[in-house]
Amino acid sequence: MGLIGGLWRYLLIGLAVFILYRVLKRWLAGPPAPGQGAGPAKGAPREVVDLMVQDPQCGVYLPQHEALKVTARGQERYFCSEACRDAYLAGGQENNKQGPQG
Repeated sequence: MGLIGGLWRYLLIGLAVFILYRVLKRWLAGPPAPGQGAGPAKGAPREVVDLMVQDPQCGVYLPQHEALKVTARGQERYFCSEACRDAYLAGGQENNKQGPQG
């Protein structure tokens, strides 16, 4: 049979053992618990972790959880810094796109 034939035999035996191990492991583990699946199905929309909001004073976009939230003129406004918030509330210059103030 020769050296190469013997290597093929060991390779096939190793592959069979590996496949058997994977099948037994999955069978013994049982079905996954609710919420522990393989993740969202293909094509399913992904969960939004955080929304991006724009600072009305300087125009910078930042994650909503990092922004300073103020209710001004009956609307919720989000600011990148206290300086932008204060400038907006003091001057009321909406859309003053001069860059971040702070």
